[in-house]
Amino acid sequence: MNVLIYTKKDCASCVKAKSLLNIRGIQYRESVIDADIVREDFVTAFPGVRTAPFIIIDGVKIGGYEQLREYLDNKPEFLAG
Repeated sequence: MNVLIYTKKDCASCVKAKSLLNIRGIQYRESVIDADIVREDFVTAFPGVRTAPFIIIDGVKIGGYEQLREYLDNKPEFLAG
């Protein structure tokens, strides 16, 4: 599984999303907006995305924390034990 999470500094939802991935035992790559990727490049790559985190799993644009939680809750292999 290839998980990429775009985050911002001081972002509570970003912390929650990374924590959820960790709890579920899912490895991910993190890209911090304004540190690892220029904000303008992010906006160009993902028009319409205005909030962080922004999560992509296996090339599928999942969305933010709530969408991630819903996505994982619908995948039995990722339910917390």
